[in-house]
Amino acid sequence: MAVTTASSVSTPRPLTQAARNSGAARQIKEQRRRYASAVLQSLASSQQGRPAAQVQRVLRGALKPLGVRLTPGALHQLAANISAGQPVELP
Repeated sequence: MAVTTASSVSTPRPLTQAARNSGAARQIKEQRRRYASAVLQSLASSQQGRPAAQVQRVLRGALKPLGVRLTPGALHQLAANISAGQPVELP
């Protein structure tokens, strides 16, 4: 028969400051990503049919303040898809 002593029973420890901060940072990152996705969908509907170069400038201007960094190729592809009326999502 096994005997459990008080020293062998683990008690839950409170989260450390780093663990709380990483959880909050993850939540903020996810919120920003969702907001950027919503902005992209809104731009996609309003910029459909316009020249890709114009759409690209609008995309760059709208996504930069949100902290979304896209390669020039990805930005061009998004602009081309929006211009053509195809569905888009952030890479």
